[in-house]
Amino acid sequence: MKSILILFTLIPSLAFAGELADLFKKQGSNRTEGYNQSQSYDEISSDKPDITEIGLERTLCYGTCPAYSVIIKSDGTFKYTGHKFVDRLGNYTGSVSKWELRTLLQFINDSNYNFFKNSYFTGVTDHPTVYTMVKMNGKTKVISNYANSGPTKLWAIEQLIDKLLLEAKWDQKK
Repeated sequence: MKSILILFTLIPSLAFAGELADLFKKQGSNRTEGYNQSQSYDEISSDKPDITEIGLERTLCYGTCPAYSVIIKSDGTFKYTGHKFVDRLGNYTGSVSKWELRTLLQFINDSNYNFFKNSYFTGVTDHPTVYTMVKMNGKTKVISNYANSGPTKLWAIEQLIDKLLLEAKWDQKK
């Protein structure tokens, strides 16, 4: 019975798995790509962090949860794919405020993103998974956050990425 519950819990996340979900699977849930967990934060951040990309992907739930993904480059340009239950379906590009993006990148760095677990999960059903991705100093880390089980700083990063999209300049549909 427990394995059936776990299977049904994961089905919505698998239905519209996108680019970040694929990166998460390649990364493996038990390791941090490129970072040694025994290193201290000061050792990693001693050379100025260079975040070149961030991303957010929201998966479906059993209801009408919005499903989309976005990858934002450090120059402010982004690519977006709307899957279901969003105003913009399909592929788009655009740009976000560089000032707001820089502020978010600093918050990500200050939050010690690379020391978050790779996966957060709670035993409930009918919730979406949110994947976040940060490419820093040439290394990529993707975090899976099912049912908002992660720390509040991770939730804040998710919300701030969404906020960038609300204020973005959108190009024509691709």
